[in-house]
Amino acid sequence: MTRTSPPVVSVLRSRHTAYLLFTSLLGRLPGAMAALAIVQLVRSTSGDFGFAGLITAVYVVAGAVGQPLLGRLIDRLGQVAILALSGILSFLAFTGMALTLEPLPGLAVALAAAAGVFTPPLEPALRALWPRLVSPGPQLKAAFSLDAGAQEIIFIIGPLLTVVGIAVFGPVGNLLFAAGLGLIGALAFIVNPAPRAASAHRSSRDAAHPGIRSPILMPAVARVAVFTFGIGVPVGALTIVATASEAARDSDGLAGWILAVNAAGALVGATVVGIRPLGSTPARLLTVCGLLLAVGYLPLVATGLPTWAYVVVAGVSGLMLPPTLGQVFERISQLSPAAALTEANGWVVSAMTLGIGAGTLVAGAIVGAAGTSVVAWVVLGASALTALLSLSVLPRRASVTE
Repeated sequence: MTRTSPPVVSVLRSRHTAYLLFTSLLGRLPGAMAALAIVQLVRSTSGDFGFAGLITAVYVVAGAVGQPLLGRLIDRLGQVAILALSGILSFLAFTGMALTLEPLPGLAVALAAAAGVFTPPLEPALRALWPRLVSPGPQLKAAFSLDAGAQEIIFIIGPLLTVVGIAVFGPVGNLLFAAGLGLIGALAFIVNPAPRAASAHRSSRDAAHPGIRSPILMPAVARVAVFTFGIGVPVGALTIVATASEAARDSDGLAGWILAVNAAGALVGATVVGIRPLGSTPARLLTVCGLLLAVGYLPLVATGLPTWAYVVVAGVSGLMLPPTLGQVFERISQLSPAAALTEANGWVVSAMTLGIGAGTLVAGAIVGAAGTSVVAWVVLGASALTALLSLSVLPRRASVTE
């Protein structure tokens, strides 16, 4: 009897997939390194944490704006040209920011915005390629889950690389190091034949479908973007919850453990659905996955748990993130026209980024005003919002079988 390989294994064995996944993750590293790198650079110069927060927020918001815009350009002009140009411009903007931060802080803020706007949209670019690289059905589901799980790896590696980069290159050199990794990843990604083939295919496709409108104007795509914003909120709030828990328990390093174990839980979730993809359609599963993700964060309400148990439930809260994101990516690939798929993926990337930012901002404001005693209410509020926005993608009668 022939043993069939798990779908995730067959995905990694498919031509180009492992290379594209690796180079995409390499190119995305600045997104996981930049926030800490910028804060540490400001700390080494002016030491103004308010300014550090401002310039970091400008970078993050600009990145959320840039992803769908660059995605739309990719859909029109192809991956190779846009990824190469945006990679170079983002690298130059990072370099300028690092060099002008102390003498010209206003210019540094503008360059931080440019670095964010021109962040190469490798995440949506890869997701637009998955339907071309693997077979529909279990393989495609596994590819999207693998992509979501691999994303967790860079948010574990990114901060560690920042620590190493600062030790080796100093705060300024570390920011250039992060930017250089992003540029290398983007250029390595487009060397592969698959992005070039997609760019060549785009020309004939555009001739057949001229003037296609932005996918975010499609109600179904917009609802998925709103849903994705919702699942980002508790992810962002967790940073504040972890920090507040560390302070309340007077346990140095606890926040790092909570976040690391949460990411490890997400990797476990990604592995499970990579081996055994969820059987139903994304149209049916999105709301269920969103509700389960919201429920998974609720044990963090029990702030009186022993420290070890609290760290364990942080891992449980991460389990559903990759399966949920996998459904998002697959649903977007179903809803968006092929000629606008990169832009559509760019919108959900931006929605997730804004959700994480909103969760961190609001949770930080609440804990800052009321103290660590309100952590349970922060978790409840974030989970409730996720559950509420999960209802926005309940399948309509006419579209259940889409």
